[in-house]
Amino acid sequence: MLGNGNTTSKVVFVAFGLILGYSLSLLQNFNTTVNILPTASHDVPLRSSLDDSFRSPVLYRPPQIPQGKEQTLQEKDGPRKILLDCGANVASTVQLFRETYPDGRNYIIHSFELDVRLAPYFASYSNHVLHCPVAVAGEDGNITAYAESAWKPDKGAVAGKDMQWGGGAIYASESEKQGEIHGRRFGVKNVIPMVDLSTWIQENTALEDYVIFKLDVEGAEYEILEKMVKEGTFRWVDKFYGEFHDSFPIPGWSVQRKQQLRSTLNSQGIKMLDWAGEYKKYQDMEELHKVEIPEGTPGAAGVVYSNCATGGPARLALTVQLGMGRKAAHKLVETIRAHPSNMPVTLFVYGDFVQDFPDLVMKWAVRFTIGIRENAPFPADHWVLQNADVMRMSLVSAVQRMREVGIRPAYYYPDGLSDRVKDTAKNRGLRIIQPTTKFPPNLGKLEL
Repeated sequence: MLGNGNTTSKVVFVAFGLILGYSLSLLQNFNTTVNILPTASHDVPLRSSLDDSFRSPVLYRPPQIPQGKEQTLQEKDGPRKILLDCGANVASTVQLFRETYPDGRNYIIHSFELDVRLAPYFASYSNHVLHCPVAVAGEDGNITAYAESAWKPDKGAVAGKDMQWGGGAIYASESEKQGEIHGRRFGVKNVIPMVDLSTWIQENTALEDYVIFKLDVEGAEYEILEKMVKEGTFRWVDKFYGEFHDSFPIPGWSVQRKQQLRSTLNSQGIKMLDWAGEYKKYQDMEELHKVEIPEGTPGAAGVVYSNCATGGPARLALTVQLGMGRKAAHKLVETIRAHPSNMPVTLFVYGDFVQDFPDLVMKWAVRFTIGIRENAPFPADHWVLQNADVMRMSLVSAVQRMREVGIRPAYYYPDGLSDRVKDTAKNRGLRIIQPTTKFPPNLGKLEL
């Protein structure tokens, strides 16, 4: 049974860690060709540009799916699970969906993004098709897209803040088009293909597929949704996430017309749930990730436990914080297993480790208690610096990986403590474990 900080028994901590880091560089050439466009079987000739500045015809070319990947994308043995990510930005929705959405790793994701410089952010994701640079719209054609120029030290503040808004738009105010002195500071424009999204959905998904539709396209949603309602395209959609941009300047769309579209959606039972990939959350996130702690679990959610007791004489407990690769982790755990002892042992693992080595973790679970760390390693001392949304996504992801192998974790070993860490753990029903003694020590010098 878990005790409080006044008990005399100690927790011996064995820690090994491997911190991996990487950085992405944003491509600066907006005219780069990205041959990862749609799945149609032929080129689609496009109409004239809506802007006189275009210099050459733009063709909407289908991608060449790498050999061996077709089966994964098509899933011929039954209905597919599909996410349509419209307004994909820096893959924030793809990351959030893959990390936290139930069964999210089994969905085919189609991402539509108009800024080709953001394409590198999608490179690591499998079972994914990137349509870029492509704007979703109510018709096929060419259109002028506006995007931010790269941040630079003398860019100046936006609404008093030094920031990048990210992404781009096809609708922009005249002041935003003037350069880098107003609003979102659109300093880049180019002519790109736009695709009739209503038609694309009907031609590229089947009624029996399970389709999640996410739409965050900076004002272009009105004409898209109007056409989808008119053509009955929501029969192909099972769940709808999105965002309305009421204040954006959209030609032909008065306040009354916008409100009429909303009323039409409501009258037809078409419900739009909020999705905010940049904030690592969606409207029904808590509903989909209800806290499920095994009944009778000792301790209370969000409370930090640094000592353990069983109600009898004080004894040692071993908390093993695993962060290394499979080989080192296997060696350590097997060494512990081979020692004859009745000392309770809890192994704390990252969500990514569970995802990569599920069979190994399930083997450990037969003998040891399995607890969670975050979804992945952070650089030293960086975990406590994350905002609450990142922390929540990370813990939801780690718990989700556990659930996929049949484990319901109750104990959490954070890479650092703060009020925000404790609050996030409490909201997820997790008891926090911190040792009183660590080995190897992280202070002084380890003498051999």
